[in-house]
Parts: sequence; C-alpha cells; structure tokens
Amino acid sequence: MPNSQLTLKKLKTLLDHLHDGVFSIEEGMMVYANQALSTLIGYPLDEILQQPFTCFVYKEDLEKIVSHYQARLQGENVPNEYEFRMLSKQGNAIDVRINVGVSVAPDGLRTSIGTIKDLRETKRTTRDLARSRHDIESILDNMPDVFYRTDLQGLITLMSPSCKEALGYEAEEMIGQPLASFYCTPSERAKILNALEEGKGKARHVEACLTHRDGSAVWISTNAYLRLDENGQAIGVEGIARNISERKELEDKLTAFARIDDLTQVYNRRYFYEEAEKQLILAHRYQRPAAILMLDLDRFKQINDTYGHRAGDEVLKDFAQICRDTIRETDIFGRTGGEEFAVLLPETELDSAFLLAQRICSRVNSSTFKLNQCILSYSVSIGVAIIDSEKINIGKLLSHADKALYEAKEAGRNCVRIYGAEKSESATHMR
Repeated sequence: MPNSQLTLKKLKTLLDHLHDGVFSIEEGMMVYANQALSTLIGYPLDEILQQPFTCFVYKEDLEKIVSHYQARLQGENVPNEYEFRMLSKQGNAIDVRINVGVSVAPDGLRTSIGTIKDLRETKRTTRDLARSRHDIESILDNMPDVFYRTDLQGLITLMSPSCKEALGYEAEEMIGQPLASFYCTPSERAKILNALEEGKGKARHVEACLTHRDGSAVWISTNAYLRLDENGQAIGVEGIARNISERKELEDKLTAFARIDDLTQVYNRRYFYEEAEKQLILAHRYQRPAAILMLDLDRFKQINDTYGHRAGDEVLKDFAQICRDTIRETDIFGRTGGEEFAVLLPETELDSAFLLAQRICSRVNSSTFKLNQCILSYSVSIGVAIIDSEKINIGKLLSHADKALYEAKEAGRNCVRIYGAEKSESATHMR
C-alpha cells in the first residue's frame, strides 16, 4: 500500500474517532462526513454523501445557513463559528455549533470544511442550571426565614428578601455590610461564632438578638454552617435565621406569669422563696449581713367588707408601689399571702432594716387615694429579723420575722417589731 494511501487511511480513522462531526462541502453537496456526524443526525454515511447540505439543516435556520454559506464562498466577512439547528433523520431539531472555513484549490474550487459540535447536552445542562437557579431564587424569595451568607471578614455577600419583613432592611442595603453591625450587642454575635467553633463548623438553634431598622429588638434562632471551597478551606459562613420574637415574647410572659404576682406585679410566693434562698446562701458563704421584713396590712378584711374587693385590690397595688419606691433595686420583694408581703434586704444590718421598716410605715400612713368618691387610708404592721451566725434558710428566717410581726399586731398595729428584741420601738399608730 502506497504511503499516501496509508496516510489517508490513518487520517480517516482519526476523523472517525473524533467526538465532533467533521464535514466537507463542495458546490453545495456533502462530499465528506465522519462517523460522529453520521451518528449525530442518524443518517448512514451513504445517505449523507453527495446530498445537498441543506437537507440536513432545520428548516427555520435554513435561510441563515445558506446566506452564510454563499457569502463565505464569495469572500465576505461572515462568522466562522455560530449556532444553528440540524435536522435528524427522524425530523428532530439538533442544537449544534459549527466552526467552518473555506479551502481554495489551484483550479479555483472552493471547499467548505468544518466541524459540528453537539450542543444538546450543553443546552440541557444550561436549561437545568437556569431552572435550578430560578427554583433557588423562588425559594429564597418566598421563604419566611432569612437565608444569608458572609465572607471570612463577616461582610454580607447574600441576603434573602425576607430580611425586609424581619429587620426592615432591603437585601441590597444589607449586602456588603458587616453582619455584626445588625446585632444588639457584640456578645449576641459572639454566640453564633462560639457555637460554630464548638460545633466544628456547625451551629444549630442558636438564639440571638438583632436590631430592627426602627430600633426594636428582633430575636432569631439560627442554624449556621462554615462554607468551604473545593480544597476544604473556609471561605465564609451561611445560615438560616428564623424570627422567634413572638415566641420569646410569649416565653417572657409565661416566665413573668410563673414569677410575678398578677395583681401587684411583685414576685409571687414561690419565686420570692427561690430568690431569697439564693441570697441567704451567698450571705452565709461570704459572711455578709442580711435582714428580712414581714409586712401585713392592718384590718384588710375590714376594707374588703366595707368597700368591696375591688377597693381591696387597689389598696394592695398602692401598697406594693409604695414599697417598690422605698426599697432598693437589689432588695427582693414578694407577695407571700393575701395581704402579706416580705422583703429580703441583702447587705443590711438590723438598724438599717428597722429604719427602712419605719419609713415604709410612715409613707403608708401618709398615703391616701380616691376610689368611687371615697378617700381610703390604711396602715401596715412589720416584723424584722436578721440572719445570725447559724446557717438559716428562708423559711426559718420568715418564721422569725412572722413572730415579730405578731408582736406588732399585739402592740396595736401600725408599728415595727424586731425578732428577739427585749424592747421594741413602734412607728406612729394608725389614725
């Protein structure tokens, strides 16, 4: 076999093994096609060769293809690479990209030579990506929770539109800003970062407080993840935050309900005992003084019987307010019974506790208020007790103060008595 024939055979074998189609066109007729092109359009090679190339062009693209072909043969400047649709033997359109040039023989014969690339998979992938992108955008646009991303510097790179409802900002306003600037305090942001570190790149159900555009607090629960690149290197953080402000408000109300007396808005009996016991433990541990006042409104049943329970409620609320205005913020004040209250006074010696009790008596005596055209006044009796060197719990301490309170009642009410004192002083008697 001559070398030239061997070379042609090798070339044909090479062309037939190419993934893309290869063709030659002379005077509008297909004079060569490789196996890839035959497979692409579904025609055997003998049904392709010596056929007009227009037979294999989808009819809606035919005018453009013929125009390019003629212009190219005439030497005009037309694209060598572009997309169009071929026509399969089954009549289906096939998206392809052609790359074509013209070879001129010595006798002037012009031959169009080029390659055909199958774009169906690429088009399908592009459509799938576009559909996926649209689906993701639709999810982000409609999800009630807030999806966000930040880079390693904490700058926001992506924010879902739901941030408008949650925080009052448009997504575009937040992108490029430090996420930390939207937290109420740096410690709130630190909750997320600490959780990510402890969870080795994952933080789940972390609650933190953000600031709404109007200045109000917004509580969120966040699931966050450390984003990694293809090499496993951290490139930022992404997460989903849910607005839980309503839940937190309800929790606060339930917590208050469990701790606060609904009528007087002071600690209820159970929570007063819990908090007072904590303070007593600290007082004993660090050998600090503490005192307790037991307060009972005088002849309260008479007020209820004479003016009604509504008047009695108003008296209780008035008394609670007087006490709140008189004691310190660090003192623990609670309603322990119907008209009975108690105040634990940390870091307080007996003399100071006694003076405070007298001050409360005096302010109650000078307090009057109007209810249904009636001018009401009332008084209070108070028992005082202090912790001693022995470890004492709140129940025992209240028992001591209650005995002093009983002495105050026996002494004519509207006065103060001290537990264990041989001689007690009293405040001004009831008018």
